[in-house]
Amino acid sequence: MAQSPANAAVEALSILAKGLLASNQPFQAIKCLEAVCQSSTQMPVAAAKARLWLSQLLLQHTQNINEATQHLQQAQLLLKQVPGSYALKCEVLSELGRCQRYLARPKLEILAYERGLQMCISGQKSAERVHLHGWQAHFRQRLVDIHVAQGNFQDAQQILIAALENAVQVQDTGMQVLLQLAQLQLHMLSQNTAATDQVLSSCTALLVQLAASQPQEPLCSQLQLHFCVLRALCLMSEGQYNELLKTEKERDEEREKAKRKGKENAEEKKAETEVDNTPIVSISELSRLLEQIGDREWEYTWLPTAAVHALVSCLIATIYRPKGRFKQALAHLSQAQQLIDEELQHQGIKGKESELPLQTVCHHHSLLFIKFLIIEGAAMVHMTQVDLDRAQRDLTVLLELCTDHPALLGKPLLSSLYMLTGNYALTVGDPSAAAERFVEAAQTGSSTSQARLAAVSAALALLNTQHPDDVLKAADILRQYEVFDKIDSKLPFAEQGAGYFATGMVLVRQGQEKEGQLLMGKALRFAYNILINHQLVSQIIVAMAPVQMQKGDTVGATSLLQSSLTLSSANCDLPTLITGLHCSSHLHAKLGDIGKYHDCLKRAEEKNTKYLQIMEDAQNKPSHSEIMQWQGFS
Repeated sequence: MAQSPANAAVEALSILAKGLLASNQPFQAIKCLEAVCQSSTQMPVAAAKARLWLSQLLLQHTQNINEATQHLQQAQLLLKQVPGSYALKCEVLSELGRCQRYLARPKLEILAYERGLQMCISGQKSAERVHLHGWQAHFRQRLVDIHVAQGNFQDAQQILIAALENAVQVQDTGMQVLLQLAQLQLHMLSQNTAATDQVLSSCTALLVQLAASQPQEPLCSQLQLHFCVLRALCLMSEGQYNELLKTEKERDEEREKAKRKGKENAEEKKAETEVDNTPIVSISELSRLLEQIGDREWEYTWLPTAAVHALVSCLIATIYRPKGRFKQALAHLSQAQQLIDEELQHQGIKGKESELPLQTVCHHHSLLFIKFLIIEGAAMVHMTQVDLDRAQRDLTVLLELCTDHPALLGKPLLSSLYMLTGNYALTVGDPSAAAERFVEAAQTGSSTSQARLAAVSAALALLNTQHPDDVLKAADILRQYEVFDKIDSKLPFAEQGAGYFATGMVLVRQGQEKEGQLLMGKALRFAYNILINHQLVSQIIVAMAPVQMQKGDTVGATSLLQSSLTLSSANCDLPTLITGLHCSSHLHAKLGDIGKYHDCLKRAEEKNTKYLQIMEDAQNKPSHSEIMQWQGFS
């Protein structure tokens, strides 16, 4: 039967639209599809597909979100009279939910996704049921994202549990891993340590199962890398840098040791099995997986491939930094910044938040977060090395970035900015200003961990002001955030170590040298064995040395100071190095070694002169005033 002229014209316009898209002429393709949608001769499914296609082009190439929404609503009405076509109906509802997100209508977005879930359930007995499992997971993941954004972690958790049950039912291992990764992120956000550990264990078992059944599939490597990134973030939040920095040789030695112990005792044999099942991640594993994946597009929605590479490079740099491996850290950060800047340009993200299309803001704000983390990492390295020129540049870029994107970055990262500017104030010799910033950071922290670490920083800064009243203030701040004296052993190691150090310093200043020294000894064990933080180690031992000298333990004081001088010199940490040299000069004077006394004193004066000159140069630059006068966002 011959086509009617009207239907032939519609088909011709559709073919023309495909050709125009292929030749990169989207706006002409949109005009063709608009003409197709005006036709009244199409069957409902064909008409709905045309409107769906048109809405997707409008969202991709224009800011006509309302128009796209109208086309999707029309597609919905057309499909109501059609039995089946469940996958098509799901796609329409998914796109409609996306439009509502762009228009900041969370209730309507939730409604679209809930209708999509209902559509999946309705089609369970249809021939399309295999495709509907993926749609079901998609709608649930979108609902989880909304609830997490609103802080409704319990509702998000219930949705993920239902999604996992469905994935288990259809025996989709890849989907199970993906959903458990979402659960892991949720538990990390809510700081539920027990639940986090449980999901880490079950997710590891699933990844082993997936690797055995689909070892060559891109999805397998991508899920493994995603898991490694989250596991690394867990270890870092706990302060377990010792695990992240272990070499393969060290891990092999640990396994052999566990096996030997296991043969001696049946109970220890059980412990060995548990150790073998513990998720392991390292710099070498992150690098290996990244290289294996290469530039391949991601099999599921996470981040653009270039952004994943940038995030992993930033993560590796963050692992290197506490150990003082600044050259490697800066190299990774430089690579990460280049990757993220190219991706931001590719996605058209430039200018201020208010100038960005809503679609861009919703989809790619994570790229701006990664950029912040990269520059933040560089700033911390430069401040540790007292490279104030570069540190000023880093901080002014971050302040401008957050000022230009107040909702996306400014508000969520306010505490981080207070910490950064507080560290800068401390580096340029203004501990009072630093303490004020750290207190603000504690009050605006998005997590209790962030608040506690900021409180410890505030206390340590106050102890540097040399004002007698500030010792009491430091103790009060530590008590307020529950990191004074008897610190909960369930807290992350970073918080325990920092809390013991600050408490020990307070007690020493209050005349309780013995108690203070014991707590600083605990802090030192955390800093050296677990946190692998060379700057913190050098600061703790240079604080412990004078107490050892007062006790008459000159051998112990000498050993401490030699270690501190070695570490602070390697880190280019001038403030700690100068303090260590002054302590060493006092020690040699006490021992009657006049030659070494004068040598240490001379070195201290040289380093102090250099430090004062660096601070003077920094303070004479406009960026110094901008950083020091910054008081948050109005």
